[in-house]
Amino acid sequence: MDGSPAPAEPLRGRRRFLIGVVTGAVVMAIAGLGASTLIKSPQQAAAEAAPPAPSLITATVERRVLQQAVVLRGTVEPDRALDVRPVPGEGRAVISRRTVKAGARVEAGTVLAEISGRPVIALKGVVPPYRDIHRGMKGSDVDQLQAALSGLGYRVTDRDGVFGASTERAIRKMYQARDYDPPVEEAEQPDTTTAAPSASPTTAPSRSAYLPMSEVYYVRSLPARVSAVKAGLGAEVRDAILTLSVGDMVVRGSLVPADRELVETGMPVQILNETTGRTVTGEVASIGELRQGDGAEAGHPITVSTTKALPSNFAGEDVRLTVTAATTGEAVLVVPVSAIFSAADGSTQVLRVPEGDQRRPVTVRTGASAGGFVEVSGDGLTEGDRVAVGGIPDGTG
Repeated sequence: MDGSPAPAEPLRGRRRFLIGVVTGAVVMAIAGLGASTLIKSPQQAAAEAAPPAPSLITATVERRVLQQAVVLRGTVEPDRALDVRPVPGEGRAVISRRTVKAGARVEAGTVLAEISGRPVIALKGVVPPYRDIHRGMKGSDVDQLQAALSGLGYRVTDRDGVFGASTERAIRKMYQARDYDPPVEEAEQPDTTTAAPSASPTTAPSRSAYLPMSEVYYVRSLPARVSAVKAGLGAEVRDAILTLSVGDMVVRGSLVPADRELVETGMPVQILNETTGRTVTGEVASIGELRQGDGAEAGHPITVSTTKALPSNFAGEDVRLTVTAATTGEAVLVVPVSAIFSAADGSTQVLRVPEGDQRRPVTVRTGASAGGFVEVSGDGLTEGDRVAVGGIPDGTG
């Protein structure tokens, strides 16, 4: 019938057409915006390629203690090494038992080795043994033995330097405490038993302890440490059987020739064990003559000692030494070295930068320098001021 609704197709077609036109316009607008960011005028490109305007770099005037330091490496080792060569006894000398190993601590009374079943005992003393010491003997070596026995805690009441009964008892106790039979000799004494008047007096043997020179080794400074074992079990004793590290540990290094004039004996040193992070204070004990190393850099041998003994875990360590070659002693006014310049009149100046970045030259006197800083003094410069670093009076920075 003529009264039915008209078809909607033409209306929907016009709507799709309008949506397409709007979408295309939006896409073109976005594309144009992107292109505008990529296309630059020659003037704009030149402006962006130009270097940035120079900026003013400043540093703060400080007060600090300046220290000029020399840094080198060193090795912790004993003050001296002692090769242990026991006096040979009778018969064949063979290492029958090893009693110490490398790194072991050696104290007075330590059995250093067992040779052919007999001990070699370390005692504190200066003079090496040169004879067997028997009861009734006198001398400085007897006195040294008595002092060593007393140091072990044994009671000796004999006159100094005279081998009597108490010295003999102390020797017995020393051996027995180390599970060895003391060496003894037979001594004849009158027999006090009743005998017939016609019989001639007889004697009964008595056994007296003594000290063979082959069973003692005197060390000047104890305790010590075994740094090397040179004779193994079963080895025949022909030379040194051990090496002992004797005396307090020191640090030895090499000072390059360029630093020799900066370092003197007595200067303070910081010793850093980088393995443990621990630092110990010492001082330069000695500096030797220049040595040309075999394949190594030439240098002056330097020894650093400490007031207190170095910890045992420092032994053998490669450590860092920092020698304080010079110091201002107290806090002084300092600026970076790069803040100093010479003016046209020959004076030394810095550029003080007050508020507003207006640089003002200030004449100063320089002193000690260390670590990139230099001591300064002069009117017009105080702690907390800002100075230009690398600046010059024309203001170019």
